[in-house]
Amino acid sequence: MSSSSSSLKALVAFMAVATVAELAAGSKTWAIKWASGGNYGDWSSKNTVAVGDSVVFTYGPPHTVDELSAADYTACSFAAPLSSDAGGSTTVVFDKPGTRYFACSSGSHCSMGQKVAITVSNSTAPPSSSKGGSSSYGAAAGGGAELASKLVVGLAVGAGAILAL
Repeated sequence: MSSSSSSLKALVAFMAVATVAELAAGSKTWAIKWASGGNYGDWSSKNTVAVGDSVVFTYGPPHTVDELSAADYTACSFAAPLSSDAGGSTTVVFDKPGTRYFACSSGSHCSMGQKVAITVSNSTAPPSSSKGGSSSYGAAAGGGAELASKLVVGLAVGAGAILAL
C-alpha cells in the first residue's frame, strides 16, 4: 500500500468523523407561521433556541418581519427597525446569545400580538418540544443526533470499503 493511498484513506476517514461530529452538535431550524392573531408571547419559554440555530418566518401579504430594539418592541414602534422584510419567508440565524425582538408592522398586528421575543442561549443542548402550544410555531427540522447516528452507520460502511482499498 502506498503512503499517498494511506494518506487519502486517513483524510477521508477524518472528514467523515468531522462531518458526523458537526451534525451531532448540529443546529436546529425552527418554523414560525407568522400570522395576525397568533399567540407568540410565550414562544421562547416553550422553545430553546441556541447559538447557531435559525428561525424561518413564513407569511403572506400584508405581513412583515421587522427586527426591533427592546423599547420599540414593547411600544410596537416601527420608526427605526433594525431590519425589515416582506418577502414571505424570512430566515434569521442566531450567532450570539441574547434576546432579539421581531414584530409585524402591518396595521395593528403588533399590538394584537403578532410579535415575538426570541431568547438565544449559549448552550447547544437539545431544544425542548412545544407541548400544548399553538400550531403557529414549532420545530421545522433538527434531530442532529439522530441524523448523525444514521450517518455514522453509513459512513462506517463507506469508510470501511474505502479503507479496505
